[in-house]
Amino acid sequence: MKELYRTEISGGNMDFLMGEEHTPRQMVEFLNSGAVFRGFDDVIKRLYPGEDLGERLTAGMERLTGESHESTARKVRNWLNGRSVPRGRETLFQMCFALGLDEARASRLLGAADGMGIHYRDPEELVYAYALRTGRSYEEAQKLKKDAEEICRERPAERREEEPAYTRRIQEAFLRVRTDGELMDFFRENGGNLGKLHETAYRKFAELLEILRRPEGERDKAGPAGEEERAYTMEEIVFHYLGMNVPEGRKLEEMTPLQKLVKKYWPNESSLVNMKNRKEDVSRKVMILLYLIIESYNEEDWEEDLEEEPEDGDTRLEIRLEKLNLFLDAYGMSLLDPGNAFDLLVLYAMRAEEMGEQMELVLDELYMGRGRRKKVEK
Repeated sequence: MKELYRTEISGGNMDFLMGEEHTPRQMVEFLNSGAVFRGFDDVIKRLYPGEDLGERLTAGMERLTGESHESTARKVRNWLNGRSVPRGRETLFQMCFALGLDEARASRLLGAADGMGIHYRDPEELVYAYALRTGRSYEEAQKLKKDAEEICRERPAERREEEPAYTRRIQEAFLRVRTDGELMDFFRENGGNLGKLHETAYRKFAELLEILRRPEGERDKAGPAGEEERAYTMEEIVFHYLGMNVPEGRKLEEMTPLQKLVKKYWPNESSLVNMKNRKEDVSRKVMILLYLIIESYNEEDWEEDLEEEPEDGDTRLEIRLEKLNLFLDAYGMSLLDPGNAFDLLVLYAMRAEEMGEQMELVLDELYMGRGRRKKVEK
């Protein structure tokens, strides 16, 4: 497994995880003093190793955004010094055009910012990907976007089974596009099946969320015959499952940099409702947490049916890592990265027999018990 993580950062962090068992406290101590994390600044410097990175990015962004030189230069310095991460995918694509990145490197840059590479069901991002692939400018991409929008507007939405395999077929068809004419033909053929949100990820999210909304134990508490079984509210789902001892609403200035990093985009009741109502895209962090929790329950059921020799932590991690990476890849999300603080915690939890419970324990240690939820009133 370690051959998958050959970089100095990933390899060093994996060395700590493998072999010896570590308590949650030992893991947090390593996170605070021994682990090395890969930030957005590390990724962009690897994707564009030229010494003129700052100069070229500043000039390009200034031209594409129309912002002042001083404002643009300040933002670029903050990005390259690891003080901040660009906000918004449009900004990230502008950076890709400014640096002349190709499609594959652009997808890696997007993934470094929010865990999601290029959306191969989003017409705008498909146009940008094509433009980067063929060496076109950002300005040329804007014209192509307008042409594509007109075609997609004329195509009625089609109802088709939304499965990862179908998204992959669309991506494979798109990767064969090499000319403007082929691009427009692609939109004429597939425009009715494209959309802003990750449809396959949304459907899987809704499926997993429904499992948590109606846990088996609550079925015994259903009302009289004919009434629906009781379902958890979003608040209860956060309390019982997704909160995982991460503090709610605590002022960020009271947290360490590591605590802020892990807490970033942590799901709460509001974000879950927005995802369920399609007001925002399903986040990678939510999908990983849902997977950890539900897969833990599934493994418990399998263990009751099978009598096998207990696995050691390294073996458990290897098996689970492969399965989770397949899950993430199916929904267009970045694979687990040991150079990412949250992902490293997930990898640590996957070595334990009860990975969902282990994740809660290590997060409780990280936040020193300040994130424990009060009982939800029913």
